[in-house]
Amino acid sequence: MTVIFFGRVAQAVLSLVMLRVMTSMLSPEEAGRWALLIAVISFFSLGFVGPVGMFINRRLHAWVELGKIRRYMLYYAGYLVALALLISAVFYASSFVYTPVLGISLLWVIVLVGCSIFFATLNQTYIPSLNLLGYRGWFVILSIVTVLISLLASFSLVYWVSPRAELWQMGQLVGQAALAVVGGVLFFHFAEKHKKKNSDVKSLQWNMVKLMGLLGFVWPLVISVLLTWVQTQSYRFIVQDMIGLQALGLFAIGYGVSASLIGSFESVMGAYFVPIFYKRISSENKHKQALAWSEYASVMFSSMVIVVTVVMIFSHEIALVLLDESFVSAADFIVWGALAELARVVVGVYALLAHAGMDTKKLIVPNMVAAISSPLFIVMLVPSWGAVGVGMALVLAGGCAILSSHVLLSKSFNIMMPWKKLMVSGLITLGFLGLGYVGHSWFGESITLMRSICWLLILGILLLGVLYIMLKDQINKEVT
Repeated sequence: MTVIFFGRVAQAVLSLVMLRVMTSMLSPEEAGRWALLIAVISFFSLGFVGPVGMFINRRLHAWVELGKIRRYMLYYAGYLVALALLISAVFYASSFVYTPVLGISLLWVIVLVGCSIFFATLNQTYIPSLNLLGYRGWFVILSIVTVLISLLASFSLVYWVSPRAELWQMGQLVGQAALAVVGGVLFFHFAEKHKKKNSDVKSLQWNMVKLMGLLGFVWPLVISVLLTWVQTQSYRFIVQDMIGLQALGLFAIGYGVSASLIGSFESVMGAYFVPIFYKRISSENKHKQALAWSEYASVMFSSMVIVVTVVMIFSHEIALVLLDESFVSAADFIVWGALAELARVVVGVYALLAHAGMDTKKLIVPNMVAAISSPLFIVMLVPSWGAVGVGMALVLAGGCAILSSHVLLSKSFNIMMPWKKLMVSGLITLGFLGLGYVGHSWFGESITLMRSICWLLILGILLLGVLYIMLKDQINKEVT
């Protein structure tokens, strides 16, 4: 846990530095184009790559022990190449009637999307797989180096060539591609040490039975994650003409600050507790699966409520420290982004129940509810509230997703909510609310960059201490 914790903190710091550098070098309008580009990439990576990756995670240990992993990873790489070529063909064929990202050429979009499908996916497959095999040190090192090289490459391209969104994203891919190679070499090396037997050639061959097993697991996830994309990403294409690229860029960056902070914390917790969860649900016993989920939900729900509250209270100070002056007005969007991210994390925790029962079809309805409600709320709220209306819509849609997830999954599982832990979290958040009130009353409107840095350093130390005290029983339990 110590290695993962400090490694993830370092990775989070680099990610936040990257955000500061990006806002210092790109204009809000270019940030808007970058947001649209990321939405295009995420549509294909979430919908057509992510579900297959989840299937791999579910079977990884068995494939490694049976000596099947090298052949199956080769199949996976072939699938990624075919998918990237198909997407490129679709973009070219539709280019006469549709432009994916205004202001970025079709060739750039094809190159960036295709390379993301292949290199970014392999990076996010090999390196996390090292953690699943127990090599947490390598997992942390390669994750940090990926962010560092990506930052340096993006900075170099934008500084020396042109401050454009496509060049920034190309730099990200340089780091991901380089470490995908290193991660792959290490993964296959360590996988050999975990192999318990050699599989015969016939068992390695792909057949209809295996394909149907894959499709049975994947197709509900494909529908589910594409619906999630509609809920969380499609707004960028809906509102670009309603509020303009500059306002879209400010909202996307404000939301991105929340997503980076909350996502970094989520990854720290998930990197340690998710492998334990998957190990526990290997049993087909639904009661044991529900207990495993309850333990994981207790950790995530209680800690995330506190983290999100802190991000909301100190959003202005966070914006002053993490963003360039031209993006400081995005502080209001950090608040809405924090609430929307909380909803995303909660829905993701509920989704693990469906993964545990290998019944991912149950994820479709909650995501469909959110996917329908999100555009509807946006169309209703944005004309009156502008970019703030986008935040409101995403939060309301997230609330609909949480409610429908709980109602639907509680029919198949005995959901044991960690109410006692949540009550403790509520009391702690009241303490941080009081701290924020005192601090803002003290400094008033005269808050400066240095004061903000001091505030956030003290606050960060206090937050980590509170979270450790609250979660130490679970941490010690897993260690022993």
